[in-house]
Amino acid sequence: MSEVGRHFRMGTMLSRQSVQTRLKSAEGMSLTEFTYQLFQAYDFYHLNQHHGCRIQLGGTDQLGNLMSGHNLIQKVTGEEVFGLTVPLITSSTGDKLGKTAGNAVWLNRDRMSPFEFYQFFLRQPDSHVERQVTTWYLKLYTFLPLPEVGHLMEQHHQEPEKRSAQKRLAAEVTKLVHGKEGLDSAKRCTSALYHSSLRALEQMSDEELQELFREAPFCELLLEPGTTVLDACCQANAIPEGARGYQMVTDGGVWINHSRVTTPEQVLIPGQHILTNGLTLIRIGKRNFYIIKWLNLYGQEQ
Repeated sequence: MSEVGRHFRMGTMLSRQSVQTRLKSAEGMSLTEFTYQLFQAYDFYHLNQHHGCRIQLGGTDQLGNLMSGHNLIQKVTGEEVFGLTVPLITSSTGDKLGKTAGNAVWLNRDRMSPFEFYQFFLRQPDSHVERQVTTWYLKLYTFLPLPEVGHLMEQHHQEPEKRSAQKRLAAEVTKLVHGKEGLDSAKRCTSALYHSSLRALEQMSDEELQELFREAPFCELLLEPGTTVLDACCQANAIPEGARGYQMVTDGGVWINHSRVTTPEQVLIPGQHILTNGLTLIRIGKRNFYIIKWLNLYGQEQ
């Protein structure tokens, strides 16, 4: 702190727009937050000295921190370095996306599946299109030629219900981050969830299914001869055993592979209740999903 702090002046630090905004807010600003720009500046200095880093990239909200690093390096070494800011991705309400807000957009598949990533860009509201937000997303986050971006926006204005701009944006960015395989996975998941496509469900891997229904219980079961709809639902703990579970099926509250089932005694039929990839997707009500992986499916068929 003493090594870096002597190169800074309080007046300059207090004049930063980010600092002024926080000081005027109801929450105020802690000393730790105020001195963060010193640590950020030293980080840039360290990277410059040990790794030859001469340019630092950050969101527009990081302008003050970038300037602090730039000024520190110039004062200490006299070397010319650069900072580059890019517009922040915001929510439909204009709020910043990030870890603190709990709505970060992650590049790592372990943090955010290709399907979730794809859906974020696909769901950009029409209000964003009207405010030209989608236009600069296409310009910033894809390598599409500018004339093609202009053509996409013309198509959108003519037929906004087709959401052509959002679809192309989602496809291009997902392919860039997750590759063609990730984009295909995102499209399969979209078809399976929103278009009730059995074909898409059958083509999905176990990993994709668990990513799509992230909160859904996943169990592996042995398929016994004569297993019924009621048996499968009970074994997956999707419904309670006994009369109550039986009634849930007869009342139409159970779907298997996107089709409503109302006969508890119905024996499971491969191709209908059991997909060719050995999976069964059970839905109770509107949002409660359960996934069964049948381990000995092929042995049963023989």
